[in-house]
Amino acid sequence: MNVRTWQWACWLISCLASVVACSPVPPALAHPESMAPQPPREFVDTTLYPMTGRTIRVAAGEDFQDALEEARFGDTIVLEAGATFKGPFSLPNKPSGGGWITVRSSAADRQFPAPGTRVQPGHAALMATLSAAREAVLTAEKGAHHYRFVGIEMRPEPGTYLNTLVWFGNNRHHSIDHLPHHMIIDRCYVHGDPRKGARRGVAMNGRHIAVIGSYLSDFKEAGGDSQALMGWGGPGPFKIVNNYLEGAGENVMFGGGDPYIRDLVPSDIEVRRN
Repeated sequence: MNVRTWQWACWLISCLASVVACSPVPPALAHPESMAPQPPREFVDTTLYPMTGRTIRVAAGEDFQDALEEARFGDTIVLEAGATFKGPFSLPNKPSGGGWITVRSSAADRQFPAPGTRVQPGHAALMATLSAAREAVLTAEKGAHHYRFVGIEMRPEPGTYLNTLVWFGNNRHHSIDHLPHHMIIDRCYVHGDPRKGARRGVAMNGRHIAVIGSYLSDFKEAGGDSQALMGWGGPGPFKIVNNYLEGAGENVMFGGGDPYIRDLVPSDIEVRRN
């Protein structure tokens, strides 16, 4: 390197050092405490309100999908405990109205674990079962909302592998307004096949989604990640409280895939007592 080249190099380094020294420090770097995670700004309300509408009873051998189509907000669909209803099933998007559509087992309240209590596989005899041999057990239609499941077993047909048992949003909607919302799984037993497994239990790709007091197990897959709960296409809020969660890849995962809605980030996630 000749003298002139050396002088130019020294001058350039001096200029760069001056620019760095004079540049303002980003607030997050000047105050590292501002980079700490923020607590949720919004929470999912899982209060169990009295039902004000009709009771639609579905006995063994009857059509659960017909009951879903018939139900209106405030109604309760009561599935016969011990009966198995074979899907797949789709949750319709109902016209706006007050209240929820509750789907529950016919087991008496005094027999079943009380609200706030976590169920166990041993409670399956008190539950009604939803199963499927293809697609998924439950899928929410575009914009479907205000469904609550209480005391329901959800599983594949014996010896069947399902990718996902419950799709609360499939990450294919262009607007947040099109996402399913206000979905609650409360004291349910959701599990893959003991031998075949399943990739995941619940896809949480919507808004105001909660899984509480439930037991999710046997989510396993050879050659791929598997999760009890996963979300990547919904903004939240999400509530995951007082569950048993079993996934061979990740028990709970948010992210891992690109959301269909630009700049969407799953947020306001409450995870406690699992």
